[in-house]
Amino acid sequence: MAIKKPKFYVVWEGRETGIFTDWSIAQPLVSGHPGAKFKSFDSHSVAAAAFAAGPVSQPKRSNTTRTQPLNPGRVINPDVDITIYCDGGCDPNPGPSGSGLVVYQKATLVEMHYGLYQLAGTNNSAELNALHQAMLIAHSRLKAGFTVQILCDSMYSINAMTTWALGWKARGWQKKVGELANRELIMQMHDDYLALDGQVDIDHIKAHAGVEGNELADRLSLIAIENQCADFLPFDGLHQVAALLAR
Repeated sequence: MAIKKPKFYVVWEGRETGIFTDWSIAQPLVSGHPGAKFKSFDSHSVAAAAFAAGPVSQPKRSNTTRTQPLNPGRVINPDVDITIYCDGGCDPNPGPSGSGLVVYQKATLVEMHYGLYQLAGTNNSAELNALHQAMLIAHSRLKAGFTVQILCDSMYSINAMTTWALGWKARGWQKKVGELANRELIMQMHDDYLALDGQVDIDHIKAHAGVEGNELADRLSLIAIENQCADFLPFDGLHQVAALLAR
């Protein structure tokens, strides 16, 4: 088993600032905090230097030419039939938000969806909405006899479903300290998560790492914001993949 390398999380702007060695501590300090600025580093010395230097604006994605082709078939479990990538976006955060997802059957793109625009959303609410729709699609595919996996780049959304919801539910859908953000949505989502009956893995995938499905879900979330699409609709653009990725 590989030894997990430690991470150091710098919070420049949040409910509390500093350098933290545990994301479970740093995440509540920045989640939903207007103007939060944070980043992870692989060493304490680099993190300390970055903290002292102050935050540097990071572009959402690079406009430089890719040196490697996108990987459309990236999966955690290659034995499953259906892979669903989901993503949400919000700019600024909080602000207008939207969600997107794409569905692959093996390595073939078969569906794209976008919508759930919110004028005053957050990145977390957009990510949760995207994961919720992915779970609903997963449930329908399970009923049709397919095996399914969901790939999501939001650890907050994954943890909310797979870990934290159990404690929140036991406390009457309350956090130990503070208000539970997105409470109604999480309550509904947890019911739908339980309906999957442990048959669907929800795995983390790194954002903007050249995986076609993740990149497409991101672009669809931006289109949802641009079009102010409140419903969650199929996107008729399987022939427009290259154009979407070039956005």
